[in-house]
Amino acid sequence: MLLRCPQCGAQYRVPEDRIKAASRVRCPKCNATFSVGPKSPEAPIPARPPGFSAPESGAAAERRRKVVIVEDARFFRELIRDVLQPLDLDVSEAADGVAGLALILRERPDLAILDLNLPGMNGYDLMRAVRAESQLRHTRLLAMSGVYRKEPDQVEAEAAGADDFIGKSFTPDFLLERVRRLLGLSS
Repeated sequence: MLLRCPQCGAQYRVPEDRIKAASRVRCPKCNATFSVGPKSPEAPIPARPPGFSAPESGAAAERRRKVVIVEDARFFRELIRDVLQPLDLDVSEAADGVAGLALILRERPDLAILDLNLPGMNGYDLMRAVRAESQLRHTRLLAMSGVYRKEPDQVEAEAAGADDFIGKSFTPDFLLERVRRLLGLSS
């Protein structure tokens, strides 16, 4: 079940079996409490959460921006997709480096969010392969890692072609800010 805090607009995925009749939920972001129940109306979801800005007008706003998430952990793919939901993006996912490269070549996304530790083809090799394709020169690459040695991994990711680098301990607001910046969206 996807919940959105009516106070701050933060989103959270909660298994439906954990929601009992008239459950009270506390938002970890703003500390507001609200009621939800199984199969009952969720917390009110505003059309545009507080602080959301629409993409710029003109030709760039005529099409939805495409984002590809390449991450082997389903939990992180779903988490990233949920965090990006307010940006109204066209999001596709792959669970390994080889499938990720095929998806990126097919979709030609504006942004690819890539784990560094992928099966099949690691994130560094995937970034190099993307950078070798002239039709993907506009694609921005956001590398991420859960276990990394901070500066050495960031330097290696940038050398492989990453436009930015984050750790998996990101907050939703931090990820949104990075994605907005990479896509040129106003905040």
